[in-house]
Amino acid sequence: MKYLNSTSTFIAASSLMATMMASTAQAAPTEFDCAANADWIYNPTLPAEIPGGGKNLCQFYQYSWQSFIALMNTNDSGVREYRNSNMFSSFQGTGKNSCASDATQPLLFVRALKDPMTTAADFTRPNEMNQAFGNSVIYDQNHNIVLYEALFSKAMCDLPKDSKTLPAGTTEIKASWRTITESEKADYIWIQSDTNDNGKFDNNELFGMVGFHLVKSTPTHPEFIWATFEHRNNAPNCQDIPIPEDTNRWSFTSATCAAELPRVNEGSGCQFNDAEQPAKPDDSPLTGPPTEICQVYQYGTKPGDNQAAKNLGNISSINQQLGAMFAKLPAKNTLSVLQNYQVVGAIWENDVSQPSSDESNLRGSIQLANVTMETNVQEGFGAEIYVSPDNLKPAAHCFDCHGYDGPSTNAKVSHIFSKIHGQ
Repeated sequence: MKYLNSTSTFIAASSLMATMMASTAQAAPTEFDCAANADWIYNPTLPAEIPGGGKNLCQFYQYSWQSFIALMNTNDSGVREYRNSNMFSSFQGTGKNSCASDATQPLLFVRALKDPMTTAADFTRPNEMNQAFGNSVIYDQNHNIVLYEALFSKAMCDLPKDSKTLPAGTTEIKASWRTITESEKADYIWIQSDTNDNGKFDNNELFGMVGFHLVKSTPTHPEFIWATFEHRNNAPNCQDIPIPEDTNRWSFTSATCAAELPRVNEGSGCQFNDAEQPAKPDDSPLTGPPTEICQVYQYGTKPGDNQAAKNLGNISSINQQLGAMFAKLPAKNTLSVLQNYQVVGAIWENDVSQPSSDESNLRGSIQLANVTMETNVQEGFGAEIYVSPDNLKPAAHCFDCHGYDGPSTNAKVSHIFSKIHGQ
């Protein structure tokens, strides 16, 4: 795969945060502020630890954004740092040695949506559709399937294959991509990929990033900080009253269905978050009916979650500040495209000595989901179709799949560590 850079435009965040802030008017406004730092943009550096000791929610979002910016920055070779082959290896697929010296080319996969277990079916290349693949996929409004890739710290290759621990700084990345046109390149971080393996780039092999999972451990957080970013034009919030001028902007929601929110009329035909099941267990067509998607819990937060209003306020605050900063950058600056992206949330533990099964110990965005990677688990593993804000079920969050039992066995949170050597 070859890759290049891009630029974009800024779009404002939605209004659920303001609604929840209004319900907690007694809190001081400063409680919801989360300061962004322009130095992250002009001197990008990967932070090794949560700033300020991780004493509040905001510091984790500062850490997440600073890390994302540093990874999206281009080095002297014009390569975005998250594609720096000296730092990261590209997962080549189940059964293949991703640590081999020649395993350097990033690969896009048709990837199963979330289920409690990761299997070989979770990583199937578009040109290898004869492999077993029986799980759901999603399609954008142009009928194109969403593709995925996974990268991991190159240092993981040097660890004993049976290691029960992963050291501080270990990083895993998962990105989701939709097919875009030349005219859309300015709005996306974009790549070209020879997905059909014919040795050239076809016109339909240009892809824009729509989702980015950034998972990284630190000395004080061996459970990993689980942050996720999305393109601002992905999908509306399910529970928001739609803004008429926004209904045509979404990549994964039709104008007709967006107008149905927040309460979907029976018989409308709008089946929100109903991912597509392949007609055959070994075949997922690369084009199909568009998947109607909305974000059930804005910024991964519902009323009653730990520090819910503050979490919403912190995320909205830092997103808006950075969006404005990116928008002021010249178009030639490769970070200007980040004005089109936002952190959706992050999740971590308060007491890292405890297992993640203790929900009261979780902090941040407890209902965290990326609409392009966890479309059908935004209300748990029952693949619920969103209908209205009434009687919503909790999301299946990161730790529901990547269970953490304590620092002495933190390697088990990784679903690809045991597969990177191809055995």
